[in-house]
Amino acid sequence: MSAEFTEVTRVVETFAECWNRHDIDAFAELFSEDAEFVNVVGLWWKGRAEIKAAHEFTHQTLFKKSRLTIAEVFTRFPAPQVAITRCLWKLEGHVTPEGMPLPERNGVLMNVLRQKDGGWFIIDSQNTDIIEGVASMPQ
Repeated sequence: MSAEFTEVTRVVETFAECWNRHDIDAFAELFSEDAEFVNVVGLWWKGRAEIKAAHEFTHQTLFKKSRLTIAEVFTRFPAPQVAITRCLWKLEGHVTPEGMPLPERNGVLMNVLRQKDGGWFIIDSQNTDIIEGVASMPQ
């Protein structure tokens, strides 16, 4: 396993760690200033500040007690200093806007990362819910 692979995987793992601590300052630092993020319902945030603000709001409400688990990380390097990751995730402990508990969710998170200034930063992120009975993961 290469050092690059290990470093990129660590960013994805840190994404979940920051989520679970509800540390949105640290979460935002995983993204480049010009990053973009499309969430599971199609909201499209442009720039680190928007990504941070959206997650600050949801982690004070819907995701206040949520726990994100990363099951697997699949990584490829299509060009020097660029990585694409996809990971399977499980989300528990989230609620409706009215505070009612929601069932566990599963999905796929895709991140494009760029190496800059000695580190890896997410430059683009797309999150997708897996809808049971509609989508299935290849084995």
